Amino acid sequence: MDYFSGIAGISITFIVMMTVSALAITLLVVGLYFNVRKWGQGSLAWGLEPEEGKHGLVGSIIVFAKAYWKQLRAHSVHHGQNILITLVFDVLLQRRTARADPLRWFMHMLIFIGWMGLFSLSGLMFAVEIIHLIGIHFIDPEWFREFLQLPNQLLGYMLFLGVIIAVARRLFIPKVRDNTNSYDAILLVTLVIVIVTGFVAHAGRYIAIGITDFTGYDFIFLDYLIWTLGGMTPFLTYVKEIALTHSILALFIGFAFIPYSKYIHMITSPLTMIVNKGGEH
Repeated sequence: MDYFSGIAGISITFIVMMTVSALAITLLVVGLYFNVRKWGQGSLAWGLEPEEGKHGLVGSIIVFAKAYWKQLRAHSVHHGQNILITLVFDVLLQRRTARADPLRWFMHMLIFIGWMGLFSLSGLMFAVEIIHLIGIHFIDPEWFREFLQLPNQLLGYMLFLGVIIAVARRLFIPKVRDNTNSYDAILLVTLVIVIVTGFVAHAGRYIAIGITDFTGYDFIFLDYLIWTLGGMTPFLTYVKEIALTHSILALFIGFAFIPYSKYIHMITSPLTMIVNKGGEH
């Protein structure tokens, strides 16, 4: 099974892509391990020194789980909000952010839904490919990949709009601009590059496979015109390289880089809100 991405016209095989993906997953797991170990080393009681970090992966998870459970029980004494309400309204719908800053809430929701939606669809595509490879052919991977094109694009545009709003806030809102450092700027720029290369690769794909009649596909045609600047030749010549660049960036910047960057707040913020029964926005 070959992918559309590649180098010099040669497609990347499933095995090669899975090897690269395994490397990205390994980096993610290692980063999460060090974070969990760091959290697990924290003091479990007021005024005590942090524990030594001599635990393995399982031990670190157990220590962190104990510390987290202790904090959860301690806060439950003072906060009566049901955990399901916290999960739905504070974690998923981010109501406290909405009350404090509607634009920031809208930005967060676009990025969250776009990011998690794309991640979920990628997981579904991977599952279909694996099932097909082991000999269960109840669904054709190529058909399923085409079926996912439209939802992938819509989710991509949601993510893109959310990132554009994030950039605009840092450029035009003085308070946000003053609190923005070079680290924030680099994160946003790299995320924009990931998204743009994805759109360009998707649009260029239609040139590469020779589609010229877009009857009934007005949205795809408009998308194709925008991201190939009207169908310029370089997008045909280097479309596989652009697609490969997007795949690598998406794996290592949009996925493996999470525990090493501010993106870790996607994990820590929900955990904090659950402990605090919502807490502050």
